[in-house]
Amino acid sequence: MSPVMECISQWKWNWFGIERPVTDFGVFDKASRGVLGSVFLLKLVKWRHMAAIGAAISILGIVTTPVTQLLIQYPSRLVAVPSGPDTANATIPVVRHYRSHVGLAGPRSLDISSYVSAGLVHPSESLIKEVAPTCPSGTCKWAEFESLALCSKIANITDRIRVEQVPYSTSRDWTTWDDTLDTNPLRLNGTLAFNVSFPEQGGEYFVAPVSYTLYSSRLLRTIAFADDKALAAAWVGGYKVVWSNAGNVTYSGGNSTTSEPWKWQAYEMVYYACLNKYSVRVENGTAETVAVPSHDVVAPLGQRVVAINCTTPKLVSGGAQKTTCSQSARDPNQGVLTLRGSLPSNQGVNYTADIRSLTLLGQAITQDSSGIWAWDGGDFKILVGNIATPTLADAVYGYKSEMMGDGGNRQVGDFDPEIQRQRLQNIAINLAVSITNGYVLPRMFSGVWIAVIDSTSQYPNHRL
Repeated sequence: MSPVMECISQWKWNWFGIERPVTDFGVFDKASRGVLGSVFLLKLVKWRHMAAIGAAISILGIVTTPVTQLLIQYPSRLVAVPSGPDTANATIPVVRHYRSHVGLAGPRSLDISSYVSAGLVHPSESLIKEVAPTCPSGTCKWAEFESLALCSKIANITDRIRVEQVPYSTSRDWTTWDDTLDTNPLRLNGTLAFNVSFPEQGGEYFVAPVSYTLYSSRLLRTIAFADDKALAAAWVGGYKVVWSNAGNVTYSGGNSTTSEPWKWQAYEMVYYACLNKYSVRVENGTAETVAVPSHDVVAPLGQRVVAINCTTPKLVSGGAQKTTCSQSARDPNQGVLTLRGSLPSNQGVNYTADIRSLTLLGQAITQDSSGIWAWDGGDFKILVGNIATPTLADAVYGYKSEMMGDGGNRQVGDFDPEIQRQRLQNIAINLAVSITNGYVLPRMFSGVWIAVIDSTSQYPNHRL
C-alpha cells in the first residue's frame, strides 16, 4: 500500500493547481497516512480527481487483506527424511517365533519370572503400554502388521458357582481362615460360613466364615468359552477368582448377621497364545497402538497342548498351603504351537511358539495368581497367596479405602460390580501386555525370533 499512499501525497499538489481552502491540505495529508483519511478524501473530491482512485484502493485494501490471507493456504505435507548413513530408521519389532530360555531362575527362565511378576503387581486402576516403536522424527506410520503375542479374556461365571450356608460353623469347617493367628479367635467361631463350590471344576470347593474373602485358583478348563475350540488349542493358562461382597458385619451371640445377604462374585481369567494385528503410528512423539487379537491355530482344534497340575490354596487352623504348579508328567509338552497369519500380505505365513516355553509360562501365571485374602471385618487380615493375590484383592476391594486400612469394625457400603469387572480386566490385560513386551524387548539368552519392520521417518514440510 505504500505506493498508493505516495501517489495520494503527490496528487494533493495537482489539487491545489487552482485556489482551494487550506483545510484541504490536511485532508490529503491524512489520506496519505491511513484509511480514515481516505474516507474523508473521497467525500472531498467526489471522484473528480485521480486522488479518489488512490483513496478507494486504500479503503478496499483494508477489507481485502484478511480475505486474501484466507484464500492463500500453506498445506503441510509429510515428506521422508532423506536416507543416509547417519539417518536412523523408524522401526518396530515383530515376533515370529517364541521360545524362552529355561534354567536361569530354577524351573523358570529369567524372562518369564520378570515379566510375569511385572504384569501381576501393576496397579489394577491403570494399564501397561505396549513397547514403543523407534521414531527419530517424532512422526511415523507403519502399515498394518501381525506379531506373536499373549492375549487375555475374562468372563463373569457367578452363575456357575454354588454357594451354601454353613450355620454356626467352627474352625474345623473353614478352609480360608486360621483362628490360631487371629488376635480374637472367638470372633468368628460359631458364626455363619459359606461353602463355595465349582461343579465344573472337579469338585473343588472352599469354606469361608463370615468375612471378606477372595479366593483364586487354577481353571481346569474354561467355563465361559467352552465352545471356542481354537481357544482351547491356544490355551496357555487360566484361573478363577471368587470373592464375597457384604454389608456391615455384626457379631451377636453365637452367629454373625449382616445388614444384607452376602453376595459372591466369580470371574475366570484366561490367557492364550495369539497373533495381534497392530496399527501403529507416532505423532508429535506420542505413539498410538491399536491391537486386534486372533487365534487361528494350525492344529487339531479343541486339543490343549499346554498341560500343568496345581495344588489349591488352603488356610486352616494352624497351617496354610500355598499353590504350587508343575508340568503334567503325562503330557510331553513338546513341539510347537502354530498360528496362521490373517492379513492379505501374510497369507501362508505361520507364527510358532515353543510348547515347553508356553507350559512354563502357564505354570508361572497360574501359580502366581492363586491364593487367599481374608478380612474379618475388624482388625485382622490374612494373606496366603503368591504375587498376584494382593493385586486381585485391591482390584475388588481396594477402591474402597476402608477395606484396605486398619482399625475396628467397618461400615462398608455397596460394591460397584462394574468397577470390579473393569479392574479385573485391567489385571488380565496388564499381564498379557507385560509378557508380550517381554517377547520383543532385547535381553540375554533370548530364544525369540524377531524381525524388524521399517518405516520411513517423516517430518512436516510447508509449501504452497
